[in-house]
Amino acid sequence: MNSFVQRLRAFSPIFQLHWLLGITAGTVLVVIGITGGLMSFQQDILEWLNAETVQHLESDRTRLLPQDIITRYRSAHPDHSVSSLYWRQDRPYPFLLGYRTPETTGRRGERALLDPFTAEPMAMPRGQWTFGLIRQIHQRLAAGETGKFIVGVSTITLILLSVTGLYIRWQRRPRQGWRWLWPRALGGKLAGEWHAVLGLWALVAYLLASLTGLWWSFDWYRDGAKALFASGAHAPHPTLSSPVDTPDMARVWPSIAPQMADARSVFIRLPDEPTSPVEIHYVPADAMHEYADDELFVHPGSGAILGAERFDDHSAGDKLLASVYALHMGAFFGTPGIALMMVASFAMPVFFVTGWLLYLRRRRMKRQIAPAPRLPDSAPAGDDALLVAYASQSGLAQRIASHTALALQQGGVAVRMTPLGELTPACLGAHRQALFVVSTHGEGDAPVAARRFDRHFCGTGEPRLEQLDYALLALGDTDYADSYCAFGRRLDRALRERGARALLTPIEVDKADAAALDHWHAALAHQFGVASVKAEPAFARWRLAERRILNPESLGGPTAWLRLHPDDSSPAAWQAGDIVEIRPRHAATQIEAWLAAHELDPTTPVVVGEAVTPLAAALADRQLPAQPPADHDDLQTWLDARPTIAARDYSIANIDTGDGVELVVRLARHAHGTGLASGWLIEHAALETSIDVRLRANPGFRADDTIDTAPAIFIGNGTGIAGLRSHLQARIDNGQHANWLIFGERERARDFYFDDEIGAWQASGALAHIDLAFSRDADDGRYVQTALAAQAERLREWVAAGATIFVCGSHDGMAPGVTAVLVDVLGAKTVETLNEAQRIRMDVY
Repeated sequence: MNSFVQRLRAFSPIFQLHWLLGITAGTVLVVIGITGGLMSFQQDILEWLNAETVQHLESDRTRLLPQDIITRYRSAHPDHSVSSLYWRQDRPYPFLLGYRTPETTGRRGERALLDPFTAEPMAMPRGQWTFGLIRQIHQRLAAGETGKFIVGVSTITLILLSVTGLYIRWQRRPRQGWRWLWPRALGGKLAGEWHAVLGLWALVAYLLASLTGLWWSFDWYRDGAKALFASGAHAPHPTLSSPVDTPDMARVWPSIAPQMADARSVFIRLPDEPTSPVEIHYVPADAMHEYADDELFVHPGSGAILGAERFDDHSAGDKLLASVYALHMGAFFGTPGIALMMVASFAMPVFFVTGWLLYLRRRRMKRQIAPAPRLPDSAPAGDDALLVAYASQSGLAQRIASHTALALQQGGVAVRMTPLGELTPACLGAHRQALFVVSTHGEGDAPVAARRFDRHFCGTGEPRLEQLDYALLALGDTDYADSYCAFGRRLDRALRERGARALLTPIEVDKADAAALDHWHAALAHQFGVASVKAEPAFARWRLAERRILNPESLGGPTAWLRLHPDDSSPAAWQAGDIVEIRPRHAATQIEAWLAAHELDPTTPVVVGEAVTPLAAALADRQLPAQPPADHDDLQTWLDARPTIAARDYSIANIDTGDGVELVVRLARHAHGTGLASGWLIEHAALETSIDVRLRANPGFRADDTIDTAPAIFIGNGTGIAGLRSHLQARIDNGQHANWLIFGERERARDFYFDDEIGAWQASGALAHIDLAFSRDADDGRYVQTALAAQAERLREWVAAGATIFVCGSHDGMAPGVTAVLVDVLGAKTVETLNEAQRIRMDVY
């Protein structure tokens, strides 16, 4: 197991290397990309900028022959030594003549543009100087040898970015077909999937441009390429038996003119030595590309052809070396290749920007502890400090406690905040005032992190706390009638038994009921003399972007996949395991029926906030009582007293990639109809409907740095796949593949949610092991806890290797059954130790 985990962790350094290279070399690569894209159609752009010159060059007049051009130029410049002549025959182009003067230094010499009809000098085309500068920036950053070296290193970086990016893409989406080539959501921000998908489309272009671009950056690379690919089979250039001082172009040109008739371009190099031939390089009309030139060697005196080398006769390696520039520019593949290379070059800034956005978002996510962070300057224990202790399973109690403590602190109250599980008898005995915010988990249990405190404090009579005054807020769910707020009530009883005095009657909150929380805030503000204690974060406006049923015709009723997008003004960030709170609304038909039954006019104007709205719209998010307002009641006063519908919690089913929040929601069915929240989200709310959303950290189900680097076991059923999926995405995204999934539902054929995604993870090795349980299938008929018990030996091995166990799904049946298996296989003491070490993390409902 340990070697397996270590091998899989090797992906993480590659991921870090990819981001490091991108953010360090990105600026230079953007410059190289933009300048390369500008040069892609340089000749076409120059022709467009110099339309009058092009019109002149396309004249029907007879063009001078090469020997006439050279003769006239020599007559006008007797001190110049002509070294070459170049022209194109497939597009309007002047003669480009190379020459040297007595003052010329360097190998290349000077150049002159000559009118093909008169041999008169022509002015530099408009834009030529600009493109010259662009080329210098592209090749050397216009900074000489230093810039050339920087460009070379950045080019190597682009190769590494391409290779590591491909590997990361394969790790995240192995064998997922079209998903490699198309983003998961067209509405996503310029990050995440767009970065990966566009990078895959441009991958070949970037590798091709980089591998060929190094040819001009480093001598060692060029020499190595020649040693690897050059055949060495070239025949030596012919030499003359007797020297010729001055080439006779009147003889040379007529002997080769028939072969040049259909050539795209012709380049004539006059000999430097009296015994050297004239070299003719020309690109035939049927050439592979415009740089695939044939070569002739011509006697400078007689015009006799002394030898020839055809491009098509070269070896594959020699052809490759001769095509380096064509490959670099995309011209090897014709005009479509140039266009694609240009698009890829201009796309370079997109990767730079999206890469930075992803990098900054990851930094922001690491910094973000929760919507309600712990106090940064908690007061020391003592008589003068107010103790605020919390016990939270899903993060709600922690958030309420944090905001309460912060509001009191801002009001001038010295506050010390601590988790209940870390509260010692000495610390508790040192305080004279305390606030307790606690939730109840499961069948009356304390949250996992507070169970040791529950056993030792609530089960004994020590320590005595006659000096302590306290207030208690108990969170619960009346759907669990037998255990509603059981831990809060147990804690209240234990405090009273120890002699502590209640500052106010304990307040119980059903499903985060806003009215009960308002009561808590108001009571504390009065008790401690501060202006306000209410500091809960507001709901933000999101929209229902996508919805689809995951299990058509399921025996268990429809389960929907939803995607919610925040408004542009509502940035959001979360971590795997977190929760989204949604404040649902009544269906319009239900409000209409309630108003009609109580003979109320739905169009009656009322005030909500600062806006006047019809009564029917105002009741959309309010609890509807069994009785209507009495005749003597003021309708506005009655409406203002109506509490809003309690928010519903849903496990977030995806990691934060900028594409919004994904949820998995099952349509609840009751004797009187469908569930209020699930019915609204699945059946009544239209796409693009505005929804009140609030994200909440779920510390009890999040992973920390230790868990991120250890094996993990994911156990769940039904819609619990949501919380498990977000964790799996996060771990696989970070290269952690020591994952074991145990999932159960009714029928495999209909209820195996995200089966394609999970199957791909398994095929790629991102899921080391998977066990499935489908209770209604004839060939299976088992439950999650049964599947877990069947893997008892593997369970012991994974736990011994440091695995954390994540459980998400139904509290009825599944969670208690899993706990029973854990106790049976591992032993009660080991399970207790795992709970205390927070290596068993639950999100059950």
